[in-house]
Parts: sequence; C-alpha cells; structure tokens
Amino acid sequence: MHIPVYDKNGNIVNSIDLKDTIEYVDGRVSKGDKFYYKGVGVPYVDHHIQPEDMTDEYDLIDVCDVFYIGNIVSKKVFSGKTGIFKEKHQTHFTDWIGACGIKELNIFENLYDEGGFEMTAIEVFGYETIDADNEQYYLKVDYPRGRVNYIDDPSSKKLRILLDYMIQKDWNFPWDKNSISDITFESKVTDVADIFKSKELTHKIGSIYSVLYSLQQSNDSLYLDFCKNNNLFYQGKVGLIFNTLLLLTYNNVNVNHLYENTPMETYKTIVYNHLITGKNCGFCGVGSCKRRVDDNFSYGEYIREEYIKMFNAEFDIS
Repeated sequence: MHIPVYDKNGNIVNSIDLKDTIEYVDGRVSKGDKFYYKGVGVPYVDHHIQPEDMTDEYDLIDVCDVFYIGNIVSKKVFSGKTGIFKEKHQTHFTDWIGACGIKELNIFENLYDEGGFEMTAIEVFGYETIDADNEQYYLKVDYPRGRVNYIDDPSSKKLRILLDYMIQKDWNFPWDKNSISDITFESKVTDVADIFKSKELTHKIGSIYSVLYSLQQSNDSLYLDFCKNNNLFYQGKVGLIFNTLLLLTYNNVNVNHLYENTPMETYKTIVYNHLITGKNCGFCGVGSCKRRVDDNFSYGEYIREEYIKMFNAEFDIS
C-alpha cells in the first residue's frame, strides 16, 4: 500500500510503501493485517495553528479554549486527502500531520530500558524513517487487548492500581495532559512516549492531578465513582488538589508540609509552586520553540509563563 506524503501546497512529494493493507483507526493509528502502525498518515480533517499564522489558505473551524493550541483550522489544499502532510498538527509538538516526531521515539527508552514502564497497553516492534532531516517517523506496534478507552469501560479498582504503580515507581504524566484519554479499560497506558521518570514531589502531584482532572472533565459521574471507591472525600476544583494529596498519602508519600492554614491557601500554593512550575505538555514537544527573539525559549517555558499570568490574574496577584 502506498501512503502519499504531501508538501504544504498539497502536492505529493514522496510516498511510503507498506507491504500491508491498512485501515485508519483513530488519531495517528492504523490497523494492518500484520501490525498496527502509528504515524503512517490520516484522512485529513483539521489541525492547529497560531492566530498570527492565519491566512486565506485556511478555513477557521474554531478557536481552541486551550491558549497554546491556537486556532483549529482546515487547510484548503489538504481537504479530502489521506496521507502524511508536511505541516505540524500542533505547533508545540514537532509531529507532522499524520506522522510521529522525534519525541515519539522516547517510547523505546520508556518501555525497554532497565526499569521500563510495565503498565503498558502497547508493544513496539520498531520504527521507520519518513524524513531524516525533519525527524519524522512511523512505528510498527501492537495493542494486544485493543484500544478500548477507560471511559468506555471503567474500573475504579484498576485505575487505582495504575496510579499506585506510577507513584511508587516514579512514573509521571505532564500535569496538563488529557491523561485519561491515554488510559485503557484495563487501566494501562497507550501513549507511553510522554511519560517520564522522576522522584520529584512536584511531578508526582502533577501526574495524579492530570488523571483526576481529565477524568472529571471527561465524565463527572465516573470521577465521583472513582472518588467514592477510593476514599477521596473532596469535591469541586479545590477538591481535585486535596484528592491528589490523599492518593499520595495512601502511597506513603509525605505531603504534610504542603498544607497551609486554609484549604484555599493550600490550593493556591500547590497550583503555583507545583503544578504550574512542573512539567507541562510543552516540555514534551522536543525541539518545538515559540517564535521569540530568544531561540531557546521553548514552548514549555512559554506555556508555564502564560499559566503564571493567568494564575496571577485569577487571584489578583501583582
């Protein structure tokens, strides 16, 4: 099967020859007779650009409520085509539309180095290079139990096992990642490229918060069910922080020093000193940079500074 590669003008400039017949599943994942593949193209629907990059080449679909993702657009010359497109899907990551950027190769270290991540829903057999200069790849993989999301078949018990494992083995998600979307019904992780090892309390807080927050945003009743079954007593936005601290306490992580005089003071201190200053998803976009005078001003740093501005405005801190 031939997978076309399109340039920014919608012209075919290359192709990938796969000795397999594939069907597109979701995201960047395709299913073949021999393997699953990640990054061998997509039926083009839309992607993200920064507002200052809007031209008449694009139809504006929506303005994303996540500030660093920017505008959701459809590029006219990509419309109706299937393949790999030499334009970033999201500006804070290096991946072309339908392909895998360099950060996806972290999956090999995370899975197969000594002490690798065990609660995985994916096996990776190798990768092939699409474009060496731009560090674009596709992966040959398998999902032994399929790709059923946690939300579609939830288990509070299994999700707790995953969180306990991550806390105890020092594995972490970026704190603003939609983590629940990468967790299966078995509470194993499909997107293993973005997780990272760290013993830092800041990263443990962010990791657990990312799962609780994304679960609550995706399905509030499932979040409440998880809380009920795991002795998490707090509700509301502030409660997400306290439930995070409880889960860490249940795993013998000392968080007593984090409590302030009032719940709101505790909430503000942890959000400012641990979530915002921790690892956001921009730091996972290896090589991505915001267009600034300082060429080393990474998206992660930019996103962190913008979150700080938003925090200060919310709590009227000058």
